[in-house]
Amino acid sequence: METWQKESLNHLERAGYLSAIRSLARSHTCPFYWYDDFGPLGESILHNGTVTFVNTGITTLAISANHVYERYLQDKANVPHIKCQFGGVTVEPERYVVSVNAALDIVTFELPLVLVAGSGATVHNAPKWPPDRLQQSELVIFGGYPGHRRTEREGALDTDFVVFISRVTQSSDDHVSVYLNIPKSYWPRGESVGERPDLGGASGGPVFRYRTEPIEMMEFAGVIYESSQEYELVFARHASHISPGGAVIC
Repeated sequence: METWQKESLNHLERAGYLSAIRSLARSHTCPFYWYDDFGPLGESILHNGTVTFVNTGITTLAISANHVYERYLQDKANVPHIKCQFGGVTVEPERYVVSVNAALDIVTFELPLVLVAGSGATVHNAPKWPPDRLQQSELVIFGGYPGHRRTEREGALDTDFVVFISRVTQSSDDHVSVYLNIPKSYWPRGESVGERPDLGGASGGPVFRYRTEPIEMMEFAGVIYESSQEYELVFARHASHISPGGAVIC
């Protein structure tokens, strides 16, 4: 990255602009995790992913990666007394499933608004639904809660929301990929996720299209379902696969 680009990013950071973007992206998400109440501190949390709250204009959905939900179901079959959290609220997500699609790796839930509020997240109000598919080179903001950055306290989860701003590397009918290019990236606050970061736990996290016309705004447009630590790629499904009512359609 050129010196002038670093200086520009530092200026935006000092002005509070970048931190505001990070905070806005995070505000519409929360960690999706489950734990064994009888497990030792530091080992009670079994797994975690990310869930994103979106109002489609018809209903409010909690959206995540289906493999995260399937892992929860498998763990609950083995340890029936585990508890599941969407952020700050305890939930039984199987009670609120709207649609699951293993092929696309998306699951949608419709929670009572009191539980959405209890999660600590705010709902992203989509300007239209379905959103346009993401295209190559579009600027996107995306992230989630990687498991390797989590710490436990009394069964609760403390974890960082890791967020990236980049451009879509490749787009197809059913997914997009984004190359992180970590060695050439720059963090204005001096903190890096390190080379070949392990982003496991970010599955279910949002991909927002960043628009500047007709006004500056973020638009939910994708759901993270996989990352490649070796190749520094993040893969996401188009949010357009989700109907206004929450059905996931190939």
